[in-house]
Amino acid sequence: MSKKVKAYSAGEKRVFHKLALAMVTAEIENKVIKPQTEKETGKPYKAKGGYLDIYLNSDLTIKRVWKTFQKEVQKVRSDYLKYAEAEKDDESRT
Repeated sequence: MSKKVKAYSAGEKRVFHKLALAMVTAEIENKVIKPQTEKETGKPYKAKGGYLDIYLNSDLTIKRVWKTFQKEVQKVRSDYLKYAEAEKDDESRT
């Protein structure tokens, strides 16, 4: 018999919600605002100070969650790369 999965706490749900808000905002900037701005101006879109930054600065909790998430993504990528390199080394030895 499988164990019942524990429900998320209200605090955990809020963190997920805020992360989702930031991700959707980043997606809107990348898929809508960036191409439209580049089309209208003929110049590359500068994300620094752009839509996502303005949005994140409007809610510091979302900004904090987003920055923490971005750091964790970088850490996971680095860890995964180390793991993949170790696997490659192990395969080449056998």
